[in-house]
Amino acid sequence: MKKLLMLSAVTLCAGLLLSGCTAFMTKTEVTTQEVDTLPPVEVTQPVETSQPLDQERLFDALAGDSILGVVILSPTQKELELAQNVDQVFPHQEYGEYMLVVPKLPGSTITLQELTYDYDTGEVVEVKDVHTTSGTDPVAMLVQQDIPEGFPTLRVVIEAQGRTGTYDLTYYGKGDGRRDFYIIWNRE
Repeated sequence: MKKLLMLSAVTLCAGLLLSGCTAFMTKTEVTTQEVDTLPPVEVTQPVETSQPLDQERLFDALAGDSILGVVILSPTQKELELAQNVDQVFPHQEYGEYMLVVPKLPGSTITLQELTYDYDTGEVVEVKDVHTTSGTDPVAMLVQQDIPEGFPTLRVVIEAQGRTGTYDLTYYGKGDGRRDFYIIWNRE
């Protein structure tokens, strides 16, 4: 019985192997007449630049105008020292998270705005400037504020070289450890 079962299994495997191999064997013939009727293929040449772009210069060339600044949640002491020129807003409180706002371009103006909502419609009804920071050297702003889980209560506005970008300080909530959020140029 064992021999018969073994013989059946070997025969089945051999049949599968042979039928599987023939499935991949196809033959296609192309005559020179068929090749001559195909349209010519256009070959494009790579764009030559004087110097190859490194990653940082490539990013600046493609997205550099879009990013006006960054908001860093819970900045480390090293990040605060790196920023050097920091204007502290809403001095030490018992609650709230620290957020470091760093503009990309020198001469940028950072404005912190307080937002008031109509809670029935969810629309912003009042925007009030709370604090403005600017200077010829890059100036950063350190804000300590409780970040709400619902409607944002504060907005950061960065203006530089005729461009304006905004970021509403709101709870991120994903728990993935992300700490940096970009302030993007509003192109409207």
